[in-house]
Amino acid sequence: MLTALRHPDPTESRGTSSLTTHRFGPAYAVEMLVKWHELERRIGSRQLATSRVWTETWLRHLGDVTPSEFVIAEQDGITRGICLLTHSGIHSKGPLPINSLHLGTAGDPPEDGVWVEYNGLLVEEAFRHEFVRELIRIAALDESWDELHLDGFSREQAQELIDQLPGIEITTRPSPYFDLRAAREADGEILPHLGRSTRSNIRRRLREYGEVTCEWVDNPTQAEEVFSELISLHQARWKSDGKPGLFSSQRFQDFQLELMTRCLDDGRVVLFRVSQGERTVGCLMLLVDNNRLLDYLSGFAPFDQFASPGLIVHFLCMTEAQRRGYDAYDFLIGEHQHKRNLSNAEAELIWATWRRPRLKYKLLDAARYLKKILMNR
Repeated sequence: MLTALRHPDPTESRGTSSLTTHRFGPAYAVEMLVKWHELERRIGSRQLATSRVWTETWLRHLGDVTPSEFVIAEQDGITRGICLLTHSGIHSKGPLPINSLHLGTAGDPPEDGVWVEYNGLLVEEAFRHEFVRELIRIAALDESWDELHLDGFSREQAQELIDQLPGIEITTRPSPYFDLRAAREADGEILPHLGRSTRSNIRRRLREYGEVTCEWVDNPTQAEEVFSELISLHQARWKSDGKPGLFSSQRFQDFQLELMTRCLDDGRVVLFRVSQGERTVGCLMLLVDNNRLLDYLSGFAPFDQFASPGLIVHFLCMTEAQRRGYDAYDFLIGEHQHKRNLSNAEAELIWATWRRPRLKYKLLDAARYLKKILMNR
């Protein structure tokens, strides 16, 4: 378990870079988060996963079960880059334990995890190359980890890291989205840019639903009401399938409630609800990242009450989002029919692993090879 680090040792604070780089443990979180916010404001970053509010909320609810430390790079007393490093608990690959180091708010226990996507680094662009080099150098001084993980990075954010980690293993996953800006510039409509069968299905369902009420929530009292209903709908749907649901974790629920409350006022979270009379069709909680809406959490009525509730709720939300000037409506990773039906473009998110040259990996490879030989006899 990582404990609070001492003030930085000069022997590990500077490499060949013009940047001075320090490591700080969680005891210095308040000071580090002030610097984090100053850098974020100065460079005008609107990336949510690298924001102070996201990081601070994550630390508050998951920091006690996921050890972490800060790496900060400065030049002439000015913060140029900052990153949270997290250490996952020991897990096993076969008979051998593997320790992992993650960049950003990742590595949390699967049962509580918030599963960050569109992850990245908060750094001045002019110092990105130097900061990445220093970040890797500082991380390498810690001999406790076996694997370095990049979790949910966009290709743009990951490329500099990938270039400096030869041999890194990369897994890419598609994040389908609808290009709101292109549709707005073309004809201002959503439907013409979807597939023929999807257009037909949406028109038919809207006729069946009749008059509906759409709420784009922007006040805290109503937001808590919609969020509570989202949880109830989400949990009921998952439990009907014999699954626990995301909100079975109190840590997860507390994280989302605080994030929603803190981000609502500055427009970094959107809550949306569709109702037919007294009945709710569905509720959404979307994150706002660089003027893109990210489909983060949802809860829908049962199929026996409304046909295709997810399709209709998302379509109506997309229509309102386009009117409000958002650039894209991103469905994030995962296989769901409505994501394929409602998207017309695709982004690429990266999960990557860089392994240290450990003896344990040679033993694991040898064991797998032997198992393959025995199975083919």
